[in-house]
Amino acid sequence: MEKVGLSPRLYYKYPHELDGGRRQRVGIARALSLSPRFIVCDEPVSALDVSIQAQILNLLQELQKTMKLTYLFVSHDLSVVKHISDRIAVMYLGKIVESAPAAELFRETLHPYSKALLAAVPIPKLNRKREKFILSGSVPSPINPPSGCRFHTRCPWKTDICTQAEPRLYDRGGEHLVACHLVK
Repeated sequence: MEKVGLSPRLYYKYPHELDGGRRQRVGIARALSLSPRFIVCDEPVSALDVSIQAQILNLLQELQKTMKLTYLFVSHDLSVVKHISDRIAVMYLGKIVESAPAAELFRETLHPYSKALLAAVPIPKLNRKREKFILSGSVPSPINPPSGCRFHTRCPWKTDICTQAEPRLYDRGGEHLVACHLVK
């Protein structure tokens, strides 16, 4: 509990007596109790306000360095993922559609779904604007995905091949992989 910044006075508190940030720290402490090398972090900061998110992310990074941990960090928020990840894989309906070193993915986003996710990240500067990338169409059923590329029902770039053949991950160089017929 000390490693995650919790005071000894909190050791015997019930979960409902703690705020969200402290509850998250308890969860991290529980994960660390078995001295793991690998931790899956599934939306670890999604229900927290921005200042608490920053504290938890800083804690995770510090623990990663001091304990030599590897994380699989699952999140829908790419602005959070950018700060904690060395490598990012973007998934759509259970398939990886783009994977690259973090800096590369943000510098040169290739897949249309990745572009849509990045367009949704707010820019905290008044004079900077991002290109709008709004998706239309409905999200297909993950139980019964469409034939071809799973993203073709929402893709603004789709062609006939997208509805017929599932794209494989193409290597664009520099460990940047993308599953899109038009980007290969």
